[in-house]
Amino acid sequence: MAATTEEQHQTQDQTQEQTPSVKDDVLAVKDDVLAVKDDVLAVKDDVLAVKDDVLAVKDDVLAVKDMHLTIVQDVSGSMEDQRRSVVTGMNEIIGEMKSRYKSPCPYNATFRIIKFSSRNRIHVGDAISVHDVQPMNPDDLVCDGMTALWDAVGIAIKLMNEESAGVPATTYIFSDGDNNDSVRHTQSGVNEMIAENKKKNPMHSILFIGSDPSTRRNASGMGLDRIHSIQHDSDNTPVAYHVCSRALGRCISGDTQSTEFNDDDILLSETPHLQRCDQPASSDAFVSDNFECDDSVPSRTWSSSQ
Repeated sequence: MAATTEEQHQTQDQTQEQTPSVKDDVLAVKDDVLAVKDDVLAVKDDVLAVKDDVLAVKDDVLAVKDMHLTIVQDVSGSMEDQRRSVVTGMNEIIGEMKSRYKSPCPYNATFRIIKFSSRNRIHVGDAISVHDVQPMNPDDLVCDGMTALWDAVGIAIKLMNEESAGVPATTYIFSDGDNNDSVRHTQSGVNEMIAENKKKNPMHSILFIGSDPSTRRNASGMGLDRIHSIQHDSDNTPVAYHVCSRALGRCISGDTQSTEFNDDDILLSETPHLQRCDQPASSDAFVSDNFECDDSVPSRTWSSSQ
């Protein structure tokens, strides 16, 4: 019996001697795991650094084609509160083009702006080299009058057909309201002009960007599909111009054949401002190819009675 007790004591002593050794082994394993984690984090940092370098290279890619850009800008009375946002967005688009066509780029780009409000207040600017375009300021936009939307768009498409045949060309149409003063063109007529333009000039793009409830209905009425139109809220005006700059940059650099919006552009610009700040839209969200038009919501366009 005494011998058994002595053996038990010896076993306990051996166990106690082995326990620190096991603990040391566990700590060593933990150190190895932490070291592996550090290596993984280091690799991730390297990957992120490479991605940043790739993005920087993409941002600095020069143009691989000519481009004729026309901006059809609504300057009706209801645009008054949006003047500064419009100017900021316009200058971003101009800056994007200048950076893409800087020397030694062998290609050329022109810029034209058509400002419109009432039927007798449609100002068609000259198409000039993008390098000669001066930065805009709020005083360049005098907002007053009604909205001769179809007349302005009709003029832009006519010039596009006449001056940009066989040349990549993009026309952006920006408006915060519905047509209420056109006399020379109708929506159905504009639809026919756009359809004819697509047949003759597959390198041409016409895109409609609006903050009025009528935007989707008007885009559909013009025959523009989901990747050629955006309906944003007025708080998202700077974002809308930003995604236009991105879409144009992708086309100019050769990522896309023509200027068009992708899902990220649509989600970014159409997510309400407050929701975007509090809960960013998921890039995996589904963007429908079709417009859902709500004709029950009244347009914000000024009428002659206002």
